[in-house]
Amino acid sequence: MRTTAIRMSMAVTVTALTALSAVSAAVAPATAADPAQSDLAAWQRNGRPDRLVVIRPGVVDLVRHGVLESRRTPGTGDVRMSWLAANTGPGWITQDGDDPSAVRVGAAVLLTPGTTLRIGRVTRKVLFTAGSSAASGTWIRGSRATLDIRDTTLTAAGPEGGDVADDTPVRPYLYMGAGGRLDITDSTVSGFGLSGRAPSRFSGVTWGKGGTGSAVRSTFQGNRTGLRLAGSAGVRLDDVTAKDSAEDGFVLNGDTGTSVTGLTARSNGRNGVTVGGTDGRTLSRVTTRDDKGIGIRATPQNGLSLVGADSGSDRGGGIRLLSCVNCAVSDATVRHTKVAVSVTGPGSRVTVHKPRLSGGRTGISLDQDIRSATVMDGTVSDFARGISVSGPQVTVTGTRIDGSRTGISVNGRAHDAALRDVTISDSRTGVTAAATTTGVSLTSVRVENASGKGLASASKGLRIKGGSVSGASTAVDLGAPARLDGLTITEAHRGIHLARTVRATGTGLDVLAERKGIEADRGAVIDITDSRVRAPLAMAGDGEILRHGHTEVTLPPFPWLGFAAIVALLAAIALQTVHQVRHRRTPRPKVARHVRNTA
Repeated sequence: MRTTAIRMSMAVTVTALTALSAVSAAVAPATAADPAQSDLAAWQRNGRPDRLVVIRPGVVDLVRHGVLESRRTPGTGDVRMSWLAANTGPGWITQDGDDPSAVRVGAAVLLTPGTTLRIGRVTRKVLFTAGSSAASGTWIRGSRATLDIRDTTLTAAGPEGGDVADDTPVRPYLYMGAGGRLDITDSTVSGFGLSGRAPSRFSGVTWGKGGTGSAVRSTFQGNRTGLRLAGSAGVRLDDVTAKDSAEDGFVLNGDTGTSVTGLTARSNGRNGVTVGGTDGRTLSRVTTRDDKGIGIRATPQNGLSLVGADSGSDRGGGIRLLSCVNCAVSDATVRHTKVAVSVTGPGSRVTVHKPRLSGGRTGISLDQDIRSATVMDGTVSDFARGISVSGPQVTVTGTRIDGSRTGISVNGRAHDAALRDVTISDSRTGVTAAATTTGVSLTSVRVENASGKGLASASKGLRIKGGSVSGASTAVDLGAPARLDGLTITEAHRGIHLARTVRATGTGLDVLAERKGIEADRGAVIDITDSRVRAPLAMAGDGEILRHGHTEVTLPPFPWLGFAAIVALLAAIALQTVHQVRHRRTPRPKVARHVRNTA
């Protein structure tokens, strides 16, 4: 009997649970299907705008202050901006004036998953009304939805239809989030982006985390940030221009699989292009002009490849790489800026290949906190300092530096800097090495037409192998121990100078100086082997100059051709003088009176 009672109790319990489940199942769909509740939740999640257009599959809801005002049914398929302008009503989205191709947007637009909004073709101009508060602003946002913009202009407008005032706090923006797609083709977006402390994802046009799409042959003008990729995936950027932005022109941060060919940034308030947060990125054909910050700024990342960048007159610098590991800059052209290429930050390992840099304070700056850098096969001209080396393990090879006050400066905590096959011409000083540096080597370095010093070193252990100095006040000025092998010096006022107590060695030197060959100050010693020193005063100073092997010390070769020219000139002068003396008493010829001179 007890068993029977237990079974009856269990049956009652199961019946009750079944009934409860049925009730719950019946209530849940009703609640989920309640449009008012869904729209209220969407309104609350998206900043509680005054007017919100919610586009759902098959329906469009108009929500005012969180309350569903009315519902429209565009039918199956995509929703077009022209349809919204014809069906939402005044104050929401309407035709602007008498122009059927112009639309004014007075509400925020939310794309829910599975929906598509298309702007273009019929709608050629879309005016987004700027607001005075966050609730009155206009925008388009979505996730797992599609926004397609083609052949049109999107611009911010004042409440009365005029231009937006500079101090307007709430401007429109576009944001596509996770799983969404935003495509902008042959279009212009201007005056977008919340200002002040608003989140960066609302700073203009943004592909958010997981968003994808493209921007092709389009212009972003006068936005807070022209265009931003923030964790996007597989976005294509091709022939895109960002100009007159309040902040950066382009921001690419944390994006993956981005294809970039042909970015142009002009006259932006900060940097032209800022990239970071992604490893293995390649950027090609990036052009920057007249930006107030840096043309291209790379924040910490690994494996950046920057190909064919072109920067001109960017006030903060051309290209700046910060803690960029295994990064490469190839075929870059930078003109008229403070620092053309700057590498800084712990761990930086960078290769700069075939740069063409001109005009400014420093051509290439390699800071002391980097790990290593290589500069190859480039031209650097008309800087105060062509290349500044402050960090370790720097190699400069196959590079030409013209018209710079100092060709290469090795300074700071630089060590193991190697200069190879470098030509420096028309400078005041060719190469300088500071006392704080060590392990500096020069191989086949040529300095031509230096108005001051060719090579000036206070670096201990400097090594010079091969190379030449032609045309300098002092070809080599040593303030610390050095070793010179196979160096050729010509057309220098003074060949080699050693400061007090400096010791140096030289092998295979060929010094031809106009006045002094080698000058050693008191306490200095130079030991030369198998060398040749030719100068009116070959050995000078109170120090020691030791000679070994087949070392020749002679006067410079006599300039016989010049001497012959001078002799010929003096002979001509003498002959002319004799001629005048011999004929000084000869009477001048007279002309008969009947001859009339008509000359």
